[in-house]
Amino acid sequence: HAELIDVGKKPGNPYPYAQDEINNLLVDRGGKLPIVVRLKGGDPFVFGRGGEELAALKAAGIKAEVVPGISSAIAAPAYAGIPVTHRPIATSFTVVTGHRMQGEPEINWDALAQLGGTIVVMMGVTERALIAGRLIDAGLSRITPVAAITWGTHDHQQVSRTTLQHLGVLELNPPATIVIGSVAGLDLEWFTSD
Repeated sequence: HAELIDVGKKPGNPYPYAQDEINNLLVDRGGKLPIVVRLKGGDPFVFGRGGEELAALKAAGIKAEVVPGISSAIAAPAYAGIPVTHRPIATSFTVVTGHRMQGEPEINWDALAQLGGTIVVMMGVTERALIAGRLIDAGLSRITPVAAITWGTHDHQQVSRTTLQHLGVLELNPPATIVIGSVAGLDLEWFTSD
């Protein structure tokens, strides 16, 4: 008997809700109904805009609870058999967006290249050539392993492997999680094995 409102921002969805509309829906329904659930894939605070939604609810005086999830930044690589950290080749990982809104600060690709470890790029399919170029210009080797996991954790998950120099020409459609670094060269695949 629940009212279901699909506000998902799916690739190809011709009429996605703007974030302000989603916030308003949450505030409206949260002020009228005893229970409202905003179900999100992954973790609501990792590129999920959960912070914006929670801020809108708090500003309206509506109590809310957040249930953390597993971000696709680590779930998709895990399902592809790629640990984001792995002794002794990667002792850290950085998650970064490949899609910025106008007015958001520039991503410091130079710092990311110098940091070492694994770089996980979310929402980076359309900017993958630019990202690869910036990281190469910042000093990462052209032959740095890259894995792109499309539809991670789904039955139709696909893993495409390449190097940083070829990332820009890799045929790739969203949604994809892009893993850059030595761990992307590991093939511990288990999910789609027969």
